[in-house]
Amino acid sequence: MITVKLPPKTEKLLADMAKASGRTTDQVAVDAILEAIEDWQDAKIADERLREDDGVRILLKEMIRKLERREVEERAKKPTAE
Repeated sequence: MITVKLPPKTEKLLADMAKASGRTTDQVAVDAILEAIEDWQDAKIADERLREDDGVRILLKEMIRKLERREVEERAKKPTAE
């Protein structure tokens, strides 16, 4: 369990938000913390991908063609319903 001391103004805003959303202050705080963690994880992944970027780009039209071809191939592999 974690205890967090909030400034009175922040505590009031948290209580107002909880009341307005029909949740407890604990639920609002947990959701905010989880969102912050997810944002941090997303930023970490983005940084890693930028470092690994080889500069190769594919035109959207080409990507759509590749995906459409893959879909046709996958459909051809599935048995047809009788």
